[in-house]
Amino acid sequence: MPRYTYKCIDCSEKFDAFHGIYEDYEACDLCGSTKLMRVPQMPHLARQKTQKGGKVGDEVKRAIEENRAILKEERKKRVEIPDGD
Repeated sequence: MPRYTYKCIDCSEKFDAFHGIYEDYEACDLCGSTKLMRVPQMPHLARQKTQKGGKVGDEVKRAIEENRAILKEERKKRVEIPDGD
């Protein structure tokens, strides 16, 4: 059975009730009042996990290797400036 959240108008308390979709809850569980308002709830939407590309760890390793190759090329190009001492 679905769970519904109700708010009592008289005592201002919220409570959950389990009942069928076409049924209404009659009275407050806390004070017995019949003045109830159903609180709208967000529906649960199941999301499918989609994975684009490889694992995160593989992407990090690939980026590190690319950066190492770039740094290695830059070191080859670097010209040492002799000290003026």
